[in-house]
Amino acid sequence: MASHSTIADIYLTALPSVRGKPLREMPRHLYTYVWKVSRTQQIRLCLLTVLIFPLSLAPLELQRRIVDDAIKNGLTELLWMLGGLYFLSLILHGGLKYARNIYQNRVSEGVIRLLRRRVVRHDEMQADADAGTRQSIIASEAELLGAFVGESVSFPFLQAGIVISIAGYMLIVEPVMAVIAIGFFAPSLLIVPFIQKKVNALAEERTTEARKLGDNVLEEDGDNIEKSESLIENIYGIRIRIFYYKYFMKFLNNLIGHLGPLSILMVGGFLVIQGETEIGTIVAFISGYERMINPARDLLNFYRRLSAMRVQYRLVRDAASEGS
Repeated sequence: MASHSTIADIYLTALPSVRGKPLREMPRHLYTYVWKVSRTQQIRLCLLTVLIFPLSLAPLELQRRIVDDAIKNGLTELLWMLGGLYFLSLILHGGLKYARNIYQNRVSEGVIRLLRRRVVRHDEMQADADAGTRQSIIASEAELLGAFVGESVSFPFLQAGIVISIAGYMLIVEPVMAVIAIGFFAPSLLIVPFIQKKVNALAEERTTEARKLGDNVLEEDGDNIEKSESLIENIYGIRIRIFYYKYFMKFLNNLIGHLGPLSILMVGGFLVIQGETEIGTIVAFISGYERMINPARDLLNFYRRLSAMRVQYRLVRDAASEGS
């Protein structure tokens, strides 16, 4: 029990939460706010993230060695040794990601706490500000923004690091297969930013309409029912349009996710037949592509959240700065 307490104390000391008083004035830019309220935590999250990079590559090389060196040559002892190293790398990788995820969410919750304190202080936010707007920020908008702050630096750092590490490994081992497989990312890089601009405009409109609805419902006036009904219909229509764009991007990502392994099988199979590569390389590449496309998708999703959170931050900042 004592050892468990000691480990917890070390963890909490090495990875501190976000504390202190809310900023008297929220900066103009989202990442300036991130840096001011959580720079110590962001730096430590990135250092923890760096430890994960080599453990993302280890399984790929071990898969290749198991097939090409141990199984192909009938070396039982080497097979067990490589299998043990594979298992150990999975445990270490999973443990570090678990610790990082817990810390990331501790940072998020700390920022949510700061944002809510900021809103409820009448000396820092106009006392007679619309009740619906204040309620919306405290109940939901602060959670969205705080959750983003927790992942704003370390999350893209981790995903980009994994993508670059695995892509580099694939290029070194078999350049032809790697170039063809990686080439399937290009459509997403071109199409997603274009679609996201439209989603951002709709998200801002949805937040504004939701605040109006909250203000309208809280007013004790029976004549507001018709106006509220109109706002509800507007919000419904906006959300449906967002879904059209959202699921088109999901369709595109799923298509790319299947075309990559297909290209590896076709090109890799041809190279194996020609005697220019090994079967273990194909196995490692298919596994590597799966490990690479998931963080690549996460990066695209992060870009969408970043765009939406910039809009959200501006709205919260404007509301929290009224009367300051």
